[in-house]
Amino acid sequence: MGWMGRLLPAVAIGVALVAPQAARVEAQPSQVLLLRHGHKDPNRGDFNLSPQGFQRAQALAIALPLCFGPIGRILTFVMDPDTSKNARSYQTAVPLAVATGVNIRIMGDALEQSRRLGEQIRRQPLDRGRLVVVFWEHRHLPELAAGLGWPDMPPIADDDFDRLDQLVYTNASSPPQVRRLSQQRLLDGSESCSGAANLPDRP
Repeated sequence: MGWMGRLLPAVAIGVALVAPQAARVEAQPSQVLLLRHGHKDPNRGDFNLSPQGFQRAQALAIALPLCFGPIGRILTFVMDPDTSKNARSYQTAVPLAVATGVNIRIMGDALEQSRRLGEQIRRQPLDRGRLVVVFWEHRHLPELAAGLGWPDMPPIADDDFDRLDQLVYTNASSPPQVRRLSQQRLLDGSESCSGAANLPDRP
């Protein structure tokens, strides 16, 4: 038997071993919730939430688990440890972490690598079948969404602190279904937060 004859069985075994692993690459979450950090007051000149923003974060800490189910992971945009710049994403996440007991993970590469981090979230075996809540800086949210499989997320206006985007994954080969929601309408009960069965088509 020549070298080719000896190699073919090994290649076949290698393919058999690789195929199941490839199928696990898209070990995607069931849902990802994308939120901008809470309201800020530009007249204060600091990097903190405004009182209004912190009150909204506290309300969301109760509403998000009730609306969407148990929280699997909480991720936030990176903040500067020396200046506290971009601290608002972390501050918005704190009430939800306290309410659920889920630790917050600050994504250190978010400033330059939001799209790649989105791809990693979608392929993270730890998040398979779980609900991931992400609090992010608004200018980088479309990059993150592209990595999560939603390449046409519209930009977020500087004064828009009310938006919530729900990404629902049904299978590894399809893009997520996207539902755009109003935080205020969820909180006051005028908008339903029921499951993915009634999701509209993506914009």
